Amino acid sequence: MRGEHLHTLARLWRHPAASREELAGFRDRKLRSVVARAYRTVPFYRSLLDGCGVRPEDVRGVADLSVLPMTSSQDYRTRPLEEVISGRVSARALVRRPTSGSSGRPFVIRRTEAEDHLLNQFRLRALRDFGVRLRDRIGHVRLVSASHRRGSWAGRLRQALGIHREFPVDSLWPAERLLDALTAARPDVIKGYPSVLSRAAGSLREHPQPELAPRLVVAGGETLAPLRRQRIQEGFGAPVFDIYGAHEFNLLAWECSRAGGYHVCDDNVVLEVLRDGRPARPGERGEVVVTGLHGYAMPFLRYRLGDVAIRGPEVCSCGAPFSTLRGVEGRMHDYFRMPGGGLLHPDEIVVPIMEAEAGWFDRYQLTQVREDLVVLQVQPFDAPGEERTARVRRLAAERLPTGVAFRLELVDRLEEPGPGGKFRFCRSLVASDLDGVEWGRL
Repeated sequence: MRGEHLHTLARLWRHPAASREELAGFRDRKLRSVVARAYRTVPFYRSLLDGCGVRPEDVRGVADLSVLPMTSSQDYRTRPLEEVISGRVSARALVRRPTSGSSGRPFVIRRTEAEDHLLNQFRLRALRDFGVRLRDRIGHVRLVSASHRRGSWAGRLRQALGIHREFPVDSLWPAERLLDALTAARPDVIKGYPSVLSRAAGSLREHPQPELAPRLVVAGGETLAPLRRQRIQEGFGAPVFDIYGAHEFNLLAWECSRAGGYHVCDDNVVLEVLRDGRPARPGERGEVVVTGLHGYAMPFLRYRLGDVAIRGPEVCSCGAPFSTLRGVEGRMHDYFRMPGGGLLHPDEIVVPIMEAEAGWFDRYQLTQVREDLVVLQVQPFDAPGEERTARVRRLAAERLPTGVAFRLELVDRLEEPGPGGKFRFCRSLVASDLDGVEWGRL
């Protein structure tokens, strides 16, 4: 769909100054296109729509979206790849975006390089809105495992030209080493996971490094709880801005630096907040359901993301044409406190296991029960066999300190959160920065 991508590239940088009506017309066009293409080329969607008696022409725009049935990661993970991707693309040529899953359900997303480049433009636009400049040096605190590397031609070109030049820093490093790497990079902007940045900011307050003076900090990948925002801001001495995204869609929403709350990326996705099946009213919490407007290789239509959000006003008071969210309740991480006082980020355990064994995981939860015991509960698709479970135990043991035991438990069903709660797929029962967090006020 090269023509549609070029049409989007020609307009997305102008949309912040567009009218709400212009943006609505753009969204309706993109929705018609992606639904029609999904029906024609993706066996899963053709079967799904036929089974519901829905034709592509029934969806003329966003107002008709509710005629489509909702989907979830389960629909994609339980079907052969050729059923959920377009028959007009080669699976081997697609970019793979593995994720550990914000609901504890691992998943691999696929898209073309052109789609990947296009979706990244929305994120770059959000960074510009925060005040990030083309020539800024960016210290990017991120995972550097094999499945999380980024290496697109567009990214390499930007690096070569010195545009948004990034200096990767491993998010799994100890705080002192992480801060030394950032100081050496002399970044104008730092971006990364709130849990990691909060921990580094605490170390920075105890051991100041005057040379590390970013102009701003961008948090993303996890929910930015108020306490962590405060710690990051005080530690780095810079304002903190938040991005809400998902591997399936890249950018979903970004914080409005002028009016508060979040701008929904309406020209990238249709983001529904549903309460008891109806659209939530401003101020109400509800389930996040997302339709991607630019994904043709692996479309996501009315996709249940597993997050909870608080709906905001239909148009932001800052004057931008985008709809808003008041808050987002997504993934949150605890660090695991090890015997002797050391800290372990759960991704050190989760990422290698997901890279090797995610195929048989339906859902999982990693819990630090005691300082000397970590338990991984897995709800499997089917019995994995001794060889696979032994590999999981070995991968975990290789990353846990001596004296810390690991236990793998296969369960029929994981416990769901109570009323108003949010499933946390990595948590510590020993100590948590998140104790006492009121989810409705994030």
